Amino acid sequence: MKKMYFVLGLVIIALLVSCGGGSPQSSVQKFFNAVEKNDTKAMSSVATEETVQLITMFGEKAQTSVTQNGKIKSMTQEIDGDKAKVQVTFTNGETSDVDLVKVNGKWLVSLGK
Repeated sequence: MKKMYFVLGLVIIALLVSCGGGSPQSSVQKFFNAVEKNDTKAMSSVATEETVQLITMFGEKAQTSVTQNGKIKSMTQEIDGDKAKVQVTFTNGETSDVDLVKVNGKWLVSLGK
């Protein structure tokens, strides 16, 4: 019986991993963490190419803007097909709406459009 539960657990984990893409909220969290650390590689995994170019162009200004708001306090999301909007509330009380698009099953932050 324990073996059956173990196999069932592995199947569930495999299904969750294969769905990929995570949620819009998890992509936004990873994006803000990457901007804060100026980690272009991590940013590229959760943002469109255009967004990464835009953030890279602003460099320290983008990083400063993110750190001034503090950490993410809460997020709410609205999904409409392959598009989503996440409203982020920061610890300093500021809010920001972040647009995302689903590309190949993965939610990517899409700024500037």
